[in-house]
Amino acid sequence: MAGTRRSTRQTTSTTKKYTEDSSPSEDETSKRNVKKTTGRKRARDGDGDGEQDAKDDSPPPAKRVAKPKPKPSKATTADSKPTKSAPPATPSSDSNRDANGEQEVFWLLKAEPLPRYENGINVAFSIDDLATCTVPEPWSGVRNPQARNNMQAMRKGDLGFFYHSNAKPSGVVGILRVVEEAKVDESAFDPKDPYYDAKSDKDKPKWYCVGVEFVKKFDDVVDLHKIKSHAQSGGSLEGMQLVTNSRLSVSRVRREEWDFILGLAGEEPKE
Repeated sequence: MAGTRRSTRQTTSTTKKYTEDSSPSEDETSKRNVKKTTGRKRARDGDGDGEQDAKDDSPPPAKRVAKPKPKPSKATTADSKPTKSAPPATPSSDSNRDANGEQEVFWLLKAEPLPRYENGINVAFSIDDLATCTVPEPWSGVRNPQARNNMQAMRKGDLGFFYHSNAKPSGVVGILRVVEEAKVDESAFDPKDPYYDAKSDKDKPKWYCVGVEFVKKFDDVVDLHKIKSHAQSGGSLEGMQLVTNSRLSVSRVRREEWDFILGLAGEEPKE
């Protein structure tokens, strides 16, 4: 993860609503003279934050006769019931805005803050890196159809969580904003890019990406362990796509999930 940076927190009156006016000021922007290159900093589609067991090639242990275990009672089974996979959040209109103009579906985008090399290139990218960008940052390199579809459903002005994947700890670290709607991901055609796709055809593009900007960084990480603790049966985050489909690098977040995680981060959701 990048080194400690000066706090980029907004004023209280601005950060609670995260409106278009909550973008960094011109003075702050002028200090950011580092432009990020594209297509080099995304969580791999299929990553599960290192929680999947590694393959064990050692010979199997000798068979043992298992002792019969008592069957759990119905009450015990119900209490240990895992989180359910619910249908993904769907907006009521193509604009992703309700009758009051409020965003309906929110987003969560993963990136890896720690060094990792693909095709000889370090693809690490953190929320601190996003904070230094002086132009919209293309969220390129996504090579999963469901994650791509989620980006194609994003609308300009949409807010999403920035999630540090394969980190110590992994979790939600802040907020970003969509400033450019989905367009063709040109990195798929570049043989030198870490996420080059030899099967991609410029005449029939398969991969798309949105452009995002930094909104704010949380004081503390809302780590995956805490999120999962609220995703058990009956919990406030039960059925959250981050938990039910942990290998997805771009996922959907329901309004109630968004507000709840803001609360865990010590933020006040918009009323």
